[in-house]
Amino acid sequence: MNQVSEPVFIADDAEGESFNLFEAIGFDVLEERDFFDLFDYAESAGFHSVINREDYALQGSCWKVGDGLEIWTFSFIARNIVEYEDCRPGFRSRHTHLLQPWELIEYEEGGDAVLRGITESGIEVIFQLQNLTELTPQTFDVPHLHVAFAGLAYAMEVRSGAVLKPEEPRFEVAEKRPQGATEFYFESDYFIRGRVLVWRYFTNPITEHELAWVYVDAGAIRLEVLVNRQSLRGRLRVGAAVTAKVWLQGHILNEADLAARYEGVDPEFDSSDHWAALRRGN
Repeated sequence: MNQVSEPVFIADDAEGESFNLFEAIGFDVLEERDFFDLFDYAESAGFHSVINREDYALQGSCWKVGDGLEIWTFSFIARNIVEYEDCRPGFRSRHTHLLQPWELIEYEEGGDAVLRGITESGIEVIFQLQNLTELTPQTFDVPHLHVAFAGLAYAMEVRSGAVLKPEEPRFEVAEKRPQGATEFYFESDYFIRGRVLVWRYFTNPITEHELAWVYVDAGAIRLEVLVNRQSLRGRLRVGAAVTAKVWLQGHILNEADLAARYEGVDPEFDSSDHWAALRRGN
């Protein structure tokens, strides 16, 4: 494999609008050259996987940046010719959901896949499926799927918690293209409004950009949201009201993923305590 030098991302000295979704995970992609530099490096540094269809193959590569941050690349190959290449940001959330029923929608020419389903709380969600090429056909032979999804925020506004009293929590898909929408508008874009349950700042280990992870109670659902601190308006605190437009993306968990999330038995817990509630005094 050819060695590709690590790209240098400089936002402060560049002009023009950045690709908001990459900015959400701390990368500045300001022009086409930056996009393809990032594609080349992520494809070189990432873990490769592929799925084969009757007339084409979709090759994916996942560069795990750290702290759940990922860059995904995709190559659409037909007749041994690369006809389409794409690169997109990702974040692997920790909170899982069960989807039943569910529907997978694949867009052949773009190599994209969208997953739509109903959560255990009865809420319909639709999100960009990142790890399609990592999955086996047997993954889709079950009536339910274990998934983890999170929103990458274009921007987020924080206000006093009292703001939510006259305004109800919100979790709505942006079904119609807003007037003046950019090319970064997707069918899995959502408008959310809710209260901050917990939050933390952390740093992209490659670019050293500061990001905010926010766990939001949006009424119908609790959602992890990632936002670049530069796109954050207001001061985060527990109970504050936040509003944001997010791109919902996520992953299907396989058995290995589920096993990795099992933290094991607490060695400090005495098994005899299970019987304590059954004891009856004289």
